[in-house]
Amino acid sequence: MICRFITPFPEKRRQAGFTIIEILVAIVVIGITVPAIMTSFQGLEDTKNPEYVIQGSFIGQKKMEELANQFRNTITGAGACPGGSLPDVGDYSLTCSTVDVNATDPDSSATSDFAKKITLTVSRADGQMSPLVFNALFALNN
Repeated sequence: MICRFITPFPEKRRQAGFTIIEILVAIVVIGITVPAIMTSFQGLEDTKNPEYVIQGSFIGQKKMEELANQFRNTITGAGACPGGSLPDVGDYSLTCSTVDVNATDPDSSATSDFAKKITLTVSRADGQMSPLVFNALFALNN
């Protein structure tokens, strides 16, 4: 005859799944990380269409390189842009101005023959982008 020991507690079967504590910990972790991730994207609110800014930056950089490749003596007098007026490029309009500057303060205009400061502004006709401003200084031969 085989004797069996009778235990007061039957064997518990291990059940698969998550405990309520594990679920609560997961919710807390998600609640902390989602706002932290979202704050890094809050700076993009001002730029509704980043592709416009990228395209405008490329157009402005390309035009400034064209201006830099011109011989510096061909830069015309103050108030005019080298090469005359600038044609629009697609939906982007380009405005350019030239100002005489001196060596001590290149941000203000003066009656000096030290250098010329060229300012190129790129904007969209539909107003979907804030204007982009590019500056360059060209020393004069004196």
